[in-house]
Amino acid sequence: MYKWIYLVLLLFTPVFAARGQSSNDHIFPAARVARSGIDFDNKGFLIHGKRTFIVSAGMEYARVPHQLWYDRLLRIKRAGFNCVEIYTFWNFHEPKENQFDFTGDHDLGRFLVMVKEMGMYAIVRVGPYYCAEWNNGGYPLWLKFKKGLGVREDNKVFEYYVDRFFDKLLPIVFKNQVNRGGAVILVQLENEHTQGWGTVMPNGYFRHLQAKALSLGLEVPYFFSGLHHSSDPGGEGKPDDAKRPNPWFSTEFWSVWYSQYGPKPGDAGVYDRRTWKIIAHGGNGYNYYMAHGGSNFGYTNNDEDAASYDYGAAIGQAGDLRPIYYTFKRAAWFARSFQDILENSTDATLVYSDISRDTGLKISARTSPSGDIIFLDNSGKNPVSAKLQQSGVTIKVAPGELYPLVHNFKISSGITLEWAYTRIFAVVKQHNTATIIADCEKGMNFSMHFITGPGMMAKPRSPGIKVTGNKIDLDVAMPDSDKLLEYAFTAGSQTIRILAMNRQQTDKTWIVDSGGENYVVNGAGYLGTVRIDDRTIKVAAETPLLANDEGQVWLYTANKTLRLEKGGQQAVSQPQKLKLTKWMQSDASAPALPGFKTGNWLHSRTPLQMGADGDLTPNAWYRTKVTVPAAGNYTMQVKGGGRGQAYIDGKPAAKWKLDDGEVSLNLAKGRHTLAIFTAHDGRDKLAGYIGPIESVDNKGIFGTAFIKQGGPFITRLSNWYFARADRKEDARSGPPKFDTAFYKKYKIGDDVFNKREGYGWFETTIAQPPAGTSKITLSFRSVDENATVFINGKQVYHHDGWNDPFEVTVTDPEALKAPVRLDVFVENYSNEGGIDQPVKVNTIGNAAMVNNWAMKGGIDNSPAAEKWLALSPKRNPGPCFYRSKFTVHFSVSHTFIWRVDTKNMGHGSVWVNGHNLGRYPEKIDAPGLYIPECWLRNGPNELLIYDEDGKTPEDINVIAEPAAGRTITNLTATIK
Repeated sequence: MYKWIYLVLLLFTPVFAARGQSSNDHIFPAARVARSGIDFDNKGFLIHGKRTFIVSAGMEYARVPHQLWYDRLLRIKRAGFNCVEIYTFWNFHEPKENQFDFTGDHDLGRFLVMVKEMGMYAIVRVGPYYCAEWNNGGYPLWLKFKKGLGVREDNKVFEYYVDRFFDKLLPIVFKNQVNRGGAVILVQLENEHTQGWGTVMPNGYFRHLQAKALSLGLEVPYFFSGLHHSSDPGGEGKPDDAKRPNPWFSTEFWSVWYSQYGPKPGDAGVYDRRTWKIIAHGGNGYNYYMAHGGSNFGYTNNDEDAASYDYGAAIGQAGDLRPIYYTFKRAAWFARSFQDILENSTDATLVYSDISRDTGLKISARTSPSGDIIFLDNSGKNPVSAKLQQSGVTIKVAPGELYPLVHNFKISSGITLEWAYTRIFAVVKQHNTATIIADCEKGMNFSMHFITGPGMMAKPRSPGIKVTGNKIDLDVAMPDSDKLLEYAFTAGSQTIRILAMNRQQTDKTWIVDSGGENYVVNGAGYLGTVRIDDRTIKVAAETPLLANDEGQVWLYTANKTLRLEKGGQQAVSQPQKLKLTKWMQSDASAPALPGFKTGNWLHSRTPLQMGADGDLTPNAWYRTKVTVPAAGNYTMQVKGGGRGQAYIDGKPAAKWKLDDGEVSLNLAKGRHTLAIFTAHDGRDKLAGYIGPIESVDNKGIFGTAFIKQGGPFITRLSNWYFARADRKEDARSGPPKFDTAFYKKYKIGDDVFNKREGYGWFETTIAQPPAGTSKITLSFRSVDENATVFINGKQVYHHDGWNDPFEVTVTDPEALKAPVRLDVFVENYSNEGGIDQPVKVNTIGNAAMVNNWAMKGGIDNSPAAEKWLALSPKRNPGPCFYRSKFTVHFSVSHTFIWRVDTKNMGHGSVWVNGHNLGRYPEKIDAPGLYIPECWLRNGPNELLIYDEDGKTPEDINVIAEPAAGRTITNLTATIK
């Protein structure tokens, strides 16, 4: 099965509790000293004493250059988000042991201050494990080489290094807690641990993290691992739970997935509905993972990604806005506008169950002291026109929509919104004016009804407003026009303004705060910075580069409607690609040459895994000498991870996947220099893994190396069969007699347990080993979950855990004289189960060892000037640098997006002006590696490529991504 699908179903859901552990969705309360800043009850959150619906956006500051933090945060804020959720990757802040970095792109403190300055909150997930499709799951590579260390368990060595990291990290986070004037409202300890979620602390490791955080000043609410991770966290149930001591919240609402670049048809509708289900059924907040994906710069990607972590997110990797962005904006502003209801409500579905008798709609409702909201749910694929029983108003509910009706909501002092039969986008408080923004499609009835308090005389300020005593009614038919309609009335000192528009217009409507005042702006595709200077408001509006001019843009203050005037705009067109200067090359395969000196390399008897010398790159060279008694084909076996290129006496000899464990070499008689260049495409994120990591997902070559004439000696076992067992104890009796009436064919990777707990026998036959074989070794990459291994009916090994390699060696001379029956009894406790990865058998037996190795990791991306030569398309395969230049001309009226298209290259890295854009080839459909605008220079720019396979760069181009580009229009208005 595809790895990412497997991870979706198995690694990210809080069913870890089913594996013999427990979980909940509870949150530890704030310390008493922090409750004035952040508190909660079982109905909702309170921030600074005010009921607050938390609409959070997942964004990793580590995946965005710090020069673009403000831009991305502003895009998040403009979409109605009031919070951002982040990881604090350990290996991003302590890449080398005891060398901490909290500056520049790593300046977590500055990021949190910026969030606060922008009027938003932050949820910080401090680890020490993260996942996130990030290299090594966030663990520093140097942790692999600490003896006795086991991750995510009550291990003193691990806890020592966690404490040292937390001593640096947590004071930054805690200084920015909301009760101390900062942005941080929630903290997550650990992440997606297999043993405890919420407030469950099953062992000393969890208690250690808690004690450490509290000792360093944690005061805001916190929890372990996560809350309600899912692509549809609201599900079909109801978040309501009177027994829950805290609000319902989802820390990972997966909006799209990391295997996608850009928007796909249907994304917006699917995730829009899933969001409204949370709002309608008692949820108190959610965090989209991801709202902005970003980039895996440098070597931060894991083995499932390359440079792009676009995620198909609402805000693209390059800052462009996708259709899903606008649906998220709609839900966010509604939830925040009516947070007084949603954060203090109970289920009122029975009260309003007969509001519509249309069988195509399902009714749900929330009630609170602040008012009620009734949701008309059309889960079908066709629109439903429903007549409301108590009013006679006909509502048209779109396919998949949860249509909200607002009832008895106090809209302003002394004024109640009795009924809103029209969809409300947002309610904006502007001094004594409350502006209601609503959308209604052409031909539909726009219907809102208000009641004033005793002694308040209402006066209409617009045609269409009808006042009868203390009742104010607005019932008009929406015209067939894109024009916004404005209605208003006053009551006492209060003004109610209603802006009626269609959905396309609400997409272009923005709520901004500047200088302590709220403004509504309509007509812009996106609204950037807003500044007020001497009563002049200046606005930077954006339009997608490929879109037409947006037309008129209007500004609504508390008491005025102003047209924003456009300044002069420079007409600039973006070329499809930029001209590159002639390529230069610098060969990087010198370590393969026989006379190359290795005095400063790491020397050892057997090869050591990549990173043993402290290098953090995904590249390493290995060298040794090998002597053979006769010419012929030889097989060298050594454990490995990644890709390898072998050189014999300086000449390319073989390429192979290091995970295969062996390589064939044609050798002449005598002594030879063997050099091996190794590379990998990212380390595993170690999801769900607990224990020692020294031997997990090792890269390069490592362990004992053997060489033997002949081969190959490693094969994959096939022809598997499966038979179900009734219980765990069946393993004690040994495997049943093979019978095809009982056993059925099995394909490695298939789930035979239908995502449920179960037991079963997996059987195959190992061909009789060659004569003289003294042992065979069986390599299991992963069995889900526990495995008991039998050879010819006799138990020889037991292994607990999944995604954890293990080996079984068979040395019984009698067993090796004939075909060997192999049986594996598997215990599965949740989700998919079976043999995940191919099982290999190794028959090399006795072989000569290859000793005395030298290793050096890393690359020098600054070759000396004399090493640069004109490009030669004919050269030996192997790593090589290539250099060129391109020129960029900046435009104040446009944001052009440029990417490096590595077409027809192998594997490697790209730098622009010294900034590492990340790894290629991309594993998703990104159109090349994104160049952040802040890393470009106005004029010449240097492009550097390091191709590990030595592919030449004739087809590389710096290309435009016009779909992500933007046109910037400066708008002004005078506020008299």
